[in-house]
Amino acid sequence: MKRAKLNFLFMSVFLIVVFSGCGSKTETITIYKDVFVPVACRATMPVKPKNDGSFEAKKELMSYFLECESLLKGCINANNN
Repeated sequence: MKRAKLNFLFMSVFLIVVFSGCGSKTETITIYKDVFVPVACRATMPVKPKNDGSFEAKKELMSYFLECESLLKGCINANNN
């Protein structure tokens, strides 16, 4: 009877040690982040028009910006919406 109690005690202590071995470690938390990769673009930028304040200069400047935007969208393979 005494031997059975001693075996039960040793088994209990052994199981407590085995199951609590990693209990003190903190839980690993995985955080996902976006990684931006540079893209090589072979587009050549158009010459920027002069802005003298006139309506025609503003129209040329607007067409310049639209052309630049379409070139950059082509570099990143974006749809032209």
